[in-house]
Amino acid sequence: MRLGDTRLGLGFGLAGAACLVIPLVVGVVTGHPAGGAIVGLGAWLVAARAITDPSGVSTPYLLGVVVSVGVGTSLGVLLSGHSWLMVLVASMVGGFGVFVRPIGITPALTLLLTASNPLPIDPVPHTGLQLLGGLLSAVMLTVPWPWRRTRPPATTLEEAAHALAALAEAAPGAEPQQWDELRRKAAAALREARTTRISSWQQRSRAAEKAAAALRRVFYEIVALRGLCTALRRQAPDAGEKVGLQELAGSIAHALRSFMANRPPVPGVDFTARVDDFRAERPHGERELLVVVLLRQIGHSADRIREALSGAWDAAREMCVPGLALPTLPARPRLSFDDPQVRHALRVFLGTAFASLIIVFYRPAFPHWLVIAVLVTLQPTYGETRARVWARVGGSTVGAIITAGILTFAPGHWVLVPLIGLAAALAFGLSSVHHAYWATFMTMCVLLLLDFQVPQTARVAESRAVLTILGGLIAIACTRLLWPRGETVRLADRVARMLAAHAAATRTLGQISRGKAAAEKGAEQIGKAALAADVVTGSLGYIAHEPGGSAPRAVEEAVEAAQRVRDDLMTLTSVLHEEPGEGGPVPEVLDMVADRLEAAAEAVQAGEPHEFTGDVDERLADVSASLGALAERRLAELDEDPGDTRTEVRRALLRTTAADQVLRSLRDDAARLCEAATA
Repeated sequence: MRLGDTRLGLGFGLAGAACLVIPLVVGVVTGHPAGGAIVGLGAWLVAARAITDPSGVSTPYLLGVVVSVGVGTSLGVLLSGHSWLMVLVASMVGGFGVFVRPIGITPALTLLLTASNPLPIDPVPHTGLQLLGGLLSAVMLTVPWPWRRTRPPATTLEEAAHALAALAEAAPGAEPQQWDELRRKAAAALREARTTRISSWQQRSRAAEKAAAALRRVFYEIVALRGLCTALRRQAPDAGEKVGLQELAGSIAHALRSFMANRPPVPGVDFTARVDDFRAERPHGERELLVVVLLRQIGHSADRIREALSGAWDAAREMCVPGLALPTLPARPRLSFDDPQVRHALRVFLGTAFASLIIVFYRPAFPHWLVIAVLVTLQPTYGETRARVWARVGGSTVGAIITAGILTFAPGHWVLVPLIGLAAALAFGLSSVHHAYWATFMTMCVLLLLDFQVPQTARVAESRAVLTILGGLIAIACTRLLWPRGETVRLADRVARMLAAHAAATRTLGQISRGKAAAEKGAEQIGKAALAADVVTGSLGYIAHEPGGSAPRAVEEAVEAAQRVRDDLMTLTSVLHEEPGEGGPVPEVLDMVADRLEAAAEAVQAGEPHEFTGDVDERLADVSASLGALAERRLAELDEDPGDTRTEVRRALLRTTAADQVLRSLRDDAARLCEAATA
């Protein structure tokens, strides 16, 4: 979504206002204005959860929010008049909502609004009417209005995937001019997806970030695939047609088009088997061996593309499937203070509890606004909370003053209805511009809605302004005093873990090359290394919002280098799996690279300078020397039996030839990783 696209703001504003105005008008016409206001409040509670992604929000997600409203209302009815119990339950519900996105802070907000205000009707009808309002919003906001066809993240990512599919199809044989045009289109589509994903009104989407990162990896691999295909055409023009290179490109394109369309890709062509058949049919000279190496590298590139897409398949499905994604709980829940989400949940729990204790001891007028101000203002980081506080305090103060002026004249219901509709339209429509607009008009909307249920005075607006300021100060104190630099102080430890995980993956491949471990073990260790790198990436996102926090540029370079190391390891895993046998000097090279990574991890952990250990170049020279020895042995075998293509020497020669280039790339990428991590 581009902020300049006014259809979304206008459409969302009018739809959100309609969700409130319709029940209010029905209530006034039927003589039950309080009931209409209850329905409108339920509609507002659900519609407010759609402001982060109005064009992409789904009905099942909003239905989950409706359930949250029902739970919060029921708890509010039960806890009304039990101050100390309400303190505990509201704090626990607010903290738990941090972990489950469909829940969020909605149950805690509903609980406080219900428990702190006198119910205009009996509890059971009150709960039912609020749920009815929530269902109204869930349906109306997800109707296929024209404004919902604006550009949500899933749409731009799908377009980027299709542009990459066209680029993949052109890789084997497109003319340079056509290739350059398709490459520019693909790069522009990826930039558009990134711009949409970081739009200022959307919360950080881990699923969108993961899908976009996978597509960027695919882009780089397709560019590399183009270079390999060009070299193959120069060396053996007929080889690509014999092994079905265009068919391979077509299968990659199909996988890309299925990526953001919620369709499982069909199995790709067995390119390895085709290369084996091609190798068996051809003479076994040096030129033919070079052609086979190029074909194998093309196959490895295609495998890495499929690995990238399959690794982000769950993230793409989360964005595309029109269903409610229930949170998956690990077999052994890991509630560690090292997790930023755990720290934020503790802040919410403690901040809510502190505000609730102020209410119990000092009993201010309209006390629920204090706790609500804390809940809606607290953000995962200090920087985000501080920005939210000033916008909310300023907006709520202005909105409360305007509402106080309106309530002074005690307008009738038919005057309040258009005022509520106007405030709601402006709140929902301008929420994307700045949070201050949302805070201003949302305050007017909610206060006037409450006046519809139980007549209020100007005093409620005045108390709202004062308590919002106090709640903002509590939120600032929570994020400034409770672990404000949680990610910064943990960055070195997480970078060290990333290095150690990549060292473990490299050492495991050394064991595989010796025949002492299964190939599946290598894939498992590479997956663990990827998770460790994801933790560092997440830390970088948080550090930007911590007090004085700015992560070194070198850490971002280390994450990029770590990705290259994993790509090298995945390629080497394919080589070892396809051509098993004695490893020769390959295991020693892998062990030395692992030693370097482990030494760098220790240096980062201790904050000491790092020096490269082990002579990897000497071992790589041994690999090159072994290629010559294997070539001589293979020539001797051919002299004895030219038709023998199944010997161990031949397999070792092919494996070492392919491994040599990968090992040299691994050496360089690991060196860059160590240098960046210890900078």
